[in-house]
Amino acid sequence: MPFYWRVVGLCWSTKVKQEPLTDGLKNPSENKPKVQVPAEAKIIGNFEDGTNHMSSKLYGAPAGVWNAFSYGGNTITMPFIVSGGANGSKMAAHIYGTLTNKGDGSYPSFTLQGQFTPSGPYDASAFQGIRFYYKCPVVDQASTRRFSIPIRATLPTSAGGTCSDQCYNHFGADLSTGDWSQKTFSFSDLKRQAGWGSPVNPPDFTDHLNEIMGIQWDHNDQNTAGTYHIDYWVDEVEFF
Repeated sequence: MPFYWRVVGLCWSTKVKQEPLTDGLKNPSENKPKVQVPAEAKIIGNFEDGTNHMSSKLYGAPAGVWNAFSYGGNTITMPFIVSGGANGSKMAAHIYGTLTNKGDGSYPSFTLQGQFTPSGPYDASAFQGIRFYYKCPVVDQASTRRFSIPIRATLPTSAGGTCSDQCYNHFGADLSTGDWSQKTFSFSDLKRQAGWGSPVNPPDFTDHLNEIMGIQWDHNDQNTAGTYHIDYWVDEVEFF
């Protein structure tokens, strides 16, 4: 699936060496408060301008973009930014069309992707989590509906990551059909799918907030051959 993202030894005097290391040595990052980010700088995108640009006021990423794509001979209906947003807003992202899965191990998906920077990772350590509005009509036939956040450790080197085997098992959460509703995920809520994927160390997503390569929504039918109607909406995406 394309995505589109020690310590130098210190020389102490003999006296210092004999003193307990806990005396007077504090971790400078311990209990360090998070950056106070204004509300408008937490907004990733609401699609209201009708373009594929994320909010230019987003903290640390003034030039982010949205993309919608598939592969394996599949095409998402365009444009994907259309009228009919959540909470009476004007616009939203609507990802829909017919997905053909050949069952050949290619795992085609209909993906909405937010890319924060032209290249390299984004640092989201100023935030606690992410929320967005999501709608998925019952006509959607995907067997897997998932929101995820790729990091360097879950992307292959060809996509700017460090993974060399069983890549693309990103931290995320499963989604289900239903009308517009707000989905809220603390970063600590996001997990990888069980049973596969190259190990990530440390294993918790909160240890990798400065390695975020983007955000994405995927609807697919795993490796089951067949033709499926895909239909979902995303709006009002923001950090908190």
